[in-house]
This record gives sequence, C-alpha cells and structure tokens, in this order.
Amino acid sequence: MIIMNKKYTFRIYIGLISISIVAYISFVVYEQFVKHCQNEYGLSYNKTREKLGIPLIPADWSIKERSENFIGWSGNEQKVGHKRKAISFSGCRIESELDVFKLPNQNGKERLLEIEYNYPHESTGNTVIYTYQIDHYSKSISKTTADSILNSEHIKKE
Repeated sequence: MIIMNKKYTFRIYIGLISISIVAYISFVVYEQFVKHCQNEYGLSYNKTREKLGIPLIPADWSIKERSENFIGWSGNEQKVGHKRKAISFSGCRIESELDVFKLPNQNGKERLLEIEYNYPHESTGNTVIYTYQIDHYSKSISKTTADSILNSEHIKKE
C-alpha cells in the first residue's frame, strides 16, 4: 500500500511539473507573438498612418511603456509639439492611436491637444476624436478647430 502511494504521489508531482512547464512555455510564446504583432505598428507603419492622416511616430522617439494591450511612444516630453503616442491593441489587432500635443502655456496654465483615431472594424467605421485641454478642464472640439490651434502655434501634426 505504501508503494502505491509513493507511485501515485510521484505521478501527480510529474504531472504538475509538466503542466507548469507547458503553461510557462505557452505564456512566453504568446508574449513573443504579441510583441511581434505590436512591432508591426511601430515606425514601419508610418506610411499607413500618413495615408490615413494620422500623426506619425518620429524616428527619434522610443517606446516608454509596453503591455499586452498597449504601447506608449514618446520623445521630448518638455518641448512644445507632438509629445506622445499611445497605441491600443486587442491581441494582434490595432484598436486606436492617441496623439498628445503640448501647446505653449496660456496664463501659466498647461495646454494639450489630443487626437484619438479609432480604427474601423466590421461593425463600426473609423472615428476621430479631438480634445482640447487647459489645466484640468477638457472639451471636445472639431477637426477644423484642432487644425487651427496647431497652425496658430506653428505645430505640425507630422
């Protein structure tokens, strides 16, 4: 009876180790797959962004944050102009891009302009949302107003 218990315990132990190894390998493979998919939407995707009218990722930017569903690119956070791009994913499918532009301060208050491009999928078309922010107050604005603000501050969408 004791011998059977040892064999049974050994089999359970080997089974648990095998499951752990398979789970770990699956996680590593999935993580690499997601990273590969996300890399397709980096600098090499700028040609498509240009066709769609979406601000490009400048060549001197780098990835500052990365997770399974998100990549955050940025350059010089202090300078006026295009300062950040956040790209959201669902698996290998790109969902949206959010571009943040730093504007010159006005009366000592920080100003930002955000452009969010939501990619079209089977059930929806693409949408673009423009948001103007002064300090902690923000409001939706039109494309015309967003373009006017950027032009008046001599900021290119890139």
